[in-house]
Amino acid sequence: MKKLVEVEEDKVILEKVVASKAKSLEHKTLSKSLEESVEFLEEVETAIVIPTLNEVKSIRTVLDEIAKVLNGSKFAVVVVDGHSTDGTDEVARSKGAQVIYQRNKGYGDALRTGFQYVRKSLNAKIIIMMDADLTYDPNDIPKLVKPILKDEADLVLGNRFVRMNKEAMPFINRIGNKMISWFARTMLKVKVHDTQCGLRGFRSELVDSIDFESDGMPLAIEMLVEAKFLGARISEVPVAYRERVGCTKLNPLKDGMRILGTMIRLMRDTQPLLFFGGIGVFLGVIGLVLGIEVTLEWLKTGTIGRIPTVMLSVLLMVSSMQFFTLGLVADMIKRLRRNVCSTYKHEF
Repeated sequence: MKKLVEVEEDKVILEKVVASKAKSLEHKTLSKSLEESVEFLEEVETAIVIPTLNEVKSIRTVLDEIAKVLNGSKFAVVVVDGHSTDGTDEVARSKGAQVIYQRNKGYGDALRTGFQYVRKSLNAKIIIMMDADLTYDPNDIPKLVKPILKDEADLVLGNRFVRMNKEAMPFINRIGNKMISWFARTMLKVKVHDTQCGLRGFRSELVDSIDFESDGMPLAIEMLVEAKFLGARISEVPVAYRERVGCTKLNPLKDGMRILGTMIRLMRDTQPLLFFGGIGVFLGVIGLVLGIEVTLEWLKTGTIGRIPTVMLSVLLMVSSMQFFTLGLVADMIKRLRRNVCSTYKHEF
């Protein structure tokens, strides 16, 4: 009986030892898995975000070119698919890309989804954005990365107009892009020559600071203006621009109007005194002209015969003063926001 009890006790002790070893082994396996995960995150220095929608004709070549150019470096490719129906996502996954899907629609929404994924799931220092239609040459990626790694810039933009193929962009689109860039340089004080270039690289921390609102093509100019407002250093390098593969999804008139609307909004937000003050000057000049005309008539005849003109002149002058006041208040709010964002400037 005593031996039976001893056997049972030994059995219990053995079970505890086995359970303890199993738990220790499980803990070691989990720790090793976590270490490998952390090691992987640390190895990814550059993340390339590529929005796609039915790009099966070109995505394979794009990914092959990226792998060839960045061979030996630490990078990851994130393909943000807009629910393609031609198997683009499967091809991208087979080539080693990390494929995620956007919930909404639009070029800007796809990029925003990709940026957020990189910040949450990858430990990338630099984010590169480019298209999947072969218009951009992956050989230009190192040109974007180098100034950031050398701490010479926080956002590096490509300039397509320097090395653009003649057939790559229709004449009307080229004129439109140059006009948008001119407006951005003049009114928004963004000193670049190709604001709509879709090949650009930037520090991943910028994603946390920029409040993206646009879902479509206007996101490109929105990113530049917001980055400038945060005090980020922006530079520009010449890049190649080739004829696209597949059908274009760009609507020049529709997207052009959206970009113009976004630029007006950005001017209101970043240059409020100029924006509202400009409207105030315009209204004030008209009101002053009408007022002088009525005053001259009164001095000449001694009577005021055009009462509606007098009322319109007074209304315009009052509106002018209100717009100036609104501009001053908005400018103070902008300065407060700039002070709040000063912490991000120190990080850059």
